[in-house]
Amino acid sequence: MVKEKEIKRLQIEVAKRLYALHQTKYKGNNVHLARACGCSESTIRNIFAKLHDKDKGQDITLSMAFRLCNALDIKLSDLVENLGA
Repeated sequence: MVKEKEIKRLQIEVAKRLYALHQTKYKGNNVHLARACGCSESTIRNIFAKLHDKDKGQDITLSMAFRLCNALDIKLSDLVENLGA
């Protein structure tokens, strides 16, 4: 069984990968990414805030990961490849 600590680590790694793609495609502009995936800018900001402070922001959900991947032109399966390694 996967432990809670491992799940948190995987969530952070997914957010890091998404953040890197976000920097490339949207030059870090949270508003443009939010519009592309149909959410609020504060949601994007809160997801990426977790990268700087584990006690702030919000965890990324599977649904949000799908939406972000779509906006960033990547398949979720490609994003999570070798994630557990």
